[in-house]
Amino acid sequence: RCLACHTPAPTFPGILQPGAGVLLHTPDGLTRNAERIYQQVVATRIMPLGNATAMTDQERAVIATWVRNGTHER
Repeated sequence: RCLACHTPAPTFPGILQPGAGVLLHTPDGLTRNAERIYQQVVATRIMPLGNATAMTDQERAVIATWVRNGTHER
């Protein structure tokens, strides 16, 4: 749901560069941005913008569990 915009070459129509410069196409990018992902996707539900990629509540719950359980830590 994130890679359409948060990759070096976004594929989402009209998006020419990753939003806020956040790149999520590598494990390191995900790890470094885990808390930010949680805030944007779970806490405020701002991302994906307008839910353009139709992220489900279950997908949001998976992200919440991933961050809360420290799965993102190395």
